[in-house]
Amino acid sequence: MEERQRDILPDVLKGFGIIMVVLGHCIQSGSGAEYLGNAGYFEDRWYQFIYSFHMPLFMIISGYYAWNSVRRAVTAGERKTMIRKKCIYLITPNVAWKLIEFVYMFAINSYVYWGFRFFLKDLVLGMLTNFWFLWAILYSFLLVCLMHYRLRDSVWVYFLIFVAMFFTPDGMALNAYKYMLPYYLIGFYANKNKERMLSTKIYQEIFQKGRLRNGLAVLVSGIVFWVLFSFFTEDSFIYLTGYKLIGKNYVVQLQIDLYRFLVGFCGIVFWTLVWRMLLELHGKRGIVVRVLSYLGRRGLGIYIISGILVLNVVVPITEGWEPRYVVNLAETLLVLFASSGIVEVMRRIRGICRLVGEEHRYGGAK
Repeated sequence: MEERQRDILPDVLKGFGIIMVVLGHCIQSGSGAEYLGNAGYFEDRWYQFIYSFHMPLFMIISGYYAWNSVRRAVTAGERKTMIRKKCIYLITPNVAWKLIEFVYMFAINSYVYWGFRFFLKDLVLGMLTNFWFLWAILYSFLLVCLMHYRLRDSVWVYFLIFVAMFFTPDGMALNAYKYMLPYYLIGFYANKNKERMLSTKIYQEIFQKGRLRNGLAVLVSGIVFWVLFSFFTEDSFIYLTGYKLIGKNYVVQLQIDLYRFLVGFCGIVFWTLVWRMLLELHGKRGIVVRVLSYLGRRGLGIYIISGILVLNVVVPITEGWEPRYVVNLAETLLVLFASSGIVEVMRRIRGICRLVGEEHRYGGAK
């Protein structure tokens, strides 16, 4: 019971995060063709708010859980099996959904019209960039495995990696992978050193001195996050300004990279403290907590299916619409509901369940 109670906060955070993911996609793609075509969402303040922290939140939780897998794999055989399963788990959805798209495009003769060379390029590049967040998790996971098992978590090697990232290309979504890596490492090493962190004086002062201290921590972290977010602009998006320094003003780009990390990290701290305090005040059995926890447990599948629904259903339906937040909220609820239903069906079918990041067990997915 104690273990389950400790685990509910990450589930709730992931549930909150997946709502932000779907809402962000609906603001971007469910606000009319003109809004989408002109990339007006980059100037949207709510869109900027969501993208300031939501994917880093997922990444830090993924890194946190990764330590449990790495720690349990003791022998060389266990490590190989664990890494192989992780690769299958994360690569399968990318490859499978791209192949499904190929079958569809071939059926409507699009690839016949565009030619085999285009098809081959689109297929290979699509597999390597489709659902980019899954690739970011995989690359980060393989790195921490290498560092932990072979290089003893060398600080100097990590330092050289971080320096090198500023001078490597940003193409093929590498800019996003580099942006996500520090959050993954924070989660991984925070879990690894959890016992030491729990015994520190600052943790005892904040979390072991009653609700007043918790409230002050939320207030202070919230002020810091909102002050930092007030400086968020279009240049803060990793998709627009990238990560590398080559060919840019070094000082400006470094400021952007540092700011982008800080606002994301402070957002994670703030929302973690908020949900932690709410769980302590109102318990873990309320309907909101149960819904968020469920969404968190099915987060990967919902991330995949919701993206497909937004692209193939929401975009065509809302082509001539005008941007309106109330419409985006309605779209979000409908997409979440539909995605959850589809995931629940798919996770119960052997083989098909892997398309939504689930494993088939005992007649149903875990």
